[in-house]
Amino acid sequence: MNRYFTDVKKNFGFGCMRLPMLDGEVDQTQMCAMVDTFIENGFNYFDTAHGYLGGKSETALRECLTSRYFRDKYILTDKLTNFFFKKQEDIRPFFEQQLAACGVDYFDFYLMHAQNAENFAFFKRCKAYETALELKAEGKFKHFGISFHDTADVLEQILT
Repeated sequence: MNRYFTDVKKNFGFGCMRLPMLDGEVDQTQMCAMVDTFIENGFNYFDTAHGYLGGKSETALRECLTSRYFRDKYILTDKLTNFFFKKQEDIRPFFEQQLAACGVDYFDFYLMHAQNAENFAFFKRCKAYETALELKAEGKFKHFGISFHDTADVLEQILT
């Protein structure tokens, strides 16, 4: 069992960056079957980002997961990606759009997406970390983190 996040079952996640497609849309029948199999086998962690499949990942989760299962049956992670905001004032409305797209009132995890030296500098300039922590304090998500795509020395800079 995961000793830090005991609500995450079996330490295996359902990533939604690549989903079954049919005529340019997420194949909802197949996606629902995949979600059902995942949950029936005791797993519960789902991961998405707005950029996955041009936003279709989030709405597929709404259709195949969040509208079909009680909130205590799944853990949901979404991410703040640099492509979807230009300044601090853009972040909160974008976050609210993500909640609506996913069909939830809160995220279990919210990550600063694809952090590297360049993205980290942009996020800092836009006060993305501060804004995200305000959203967390308001109960809009439970756990805060990063997804990281750079070298160890850059990670050390971010964490200090």
